Amino acid sequence: MKYTSLIPSWNVDKKCVIVRVDFNVPILNGAIKDDFRIRAALPTIDALLNAGATVIILTHIGRPKNKNPDLSTTCIVRWFKKNDYDAYFADTIEKAQALEKQHSNSIIVLENLRFFPEEKMGSMEFAQSLAQLGEFYVDDAFGDMHRNDTSITFLPKQFPHDKRSIGLLTQEELAFFNSILHHPQKPFTVVLGGGKVSDKLPLITHLISKANTILLCPAISFTFAKAMGKPVGKSLVDETLITQCSLILEQAKKHGTRIVLPEDYQVAHESLQGTLSYTESDKIADSDYGISIGKKTIKTYSSIIKESGTIFFNGSMGFADRPETMIATNKLLKAIAQARGVSVVAGGDSVAAAQANGSAGGFNFVSTGGGAALEYLCNATLPGLEALLSDVTN
Repeated sequence: MKYTSLIPSWNVDKKCVIVRVDFNVPILNGAIKDDFRIRAALPTIDALLNAGATVIILTHIGRPKNKNPDLSTTCIVRWFKKNDYDAYFADTIEKAQALEKQHSNSIIVLENLRFFPEEKMGSMEFAQSLAQLGEFYVDDAFGDMHRNDTSITFLPKQFPHDKRSIGLLTQEELAFFNSILHHPQKPFTVVLGGGKVSDKLPLITHLISKANTILLCPAISFTFAKAMGKPVGKSLVDETLITQCSLILEQAKKHGTRIVLPEDYQVAHESLQGTLSYTESDKIADSDYGISIGKKTIKTYSSIIKESGTIFFNGSMGFADRPETMIATNKLLKAIAQARGVSVVAGGDSVAAAQANGSAGGFNFVSTGGGAALEYLCNATLPGLEALLSDVTN
């Protein structure tokens, strides 16, 4: 299904528009360390401001259980002011309403949504209170659209269909992922890693009939390796999913899809922080922890990537605070950035790695979503999208 933003068709001059964004940015000593997600949403914000609207920004930062000054959205206001936007902070809904009357055609940032307990409770009352802030609602928080938070799934239902819409960023995200789902240029290669194999199995199952090759990386590769009877040492394995991994490997053979496991690994001895070395995949010692892939696997994977028509990467390996464990991730990212195929990278760690090593600019698309991207690729919909299409409930 093609999703199109209604923003270009709206008359929002002197109107207030609520924009739910994903500005869950890393903060250090009150300063934003990485503004990628903010900049990604600027086309939507700028379009509304240029049309004369007052933009009410809703977002969360972190996972606070109580009000935590270190996670306040005041840092978002400072970012906008530093970048020459007329921006104001509201710690309450009432304060936001007052600011709307005082400062038209500006940005008003509401306090961290998760400082309000109702945000995670699916509260209709809270949704109705938030809805008083604007006449239009925009969801440009692609990275959060897989959640059932009040501002994602209840708030849009307070607006008529012609006054609620996805934003321009979300439109772009969905267009890229729809092309992967329905019209990938062949060969289609998927590179997957990460610690939770349970998060990736639904995607692997769904893509078996679509992808030509699935390249598995640590740590999820070890559960598959154990399912094949290979040694894994003390590497991360989900024992409850070994049978399911075996079934997936059988399904892949039936579909003619290659699921490729590493030929060699970078391992840490005795502990995850232990000394590092490389070993063949069938020679991992009982006391070794698999960290990343080795030189043979890098060469094999890079060769497959080079010949691919479409590459989806969600496979960061290693630890950012231990650069020597990031070598393979960096080399694969650079191989993808230089490949002829259409390339997409998704997931916080993967995107951060691509930005850190300078390869992000070589990708056709850098997604702001991790969990949302995976869920959309599995189900071709998201709770946030369903809410935008649902009936009005106010």
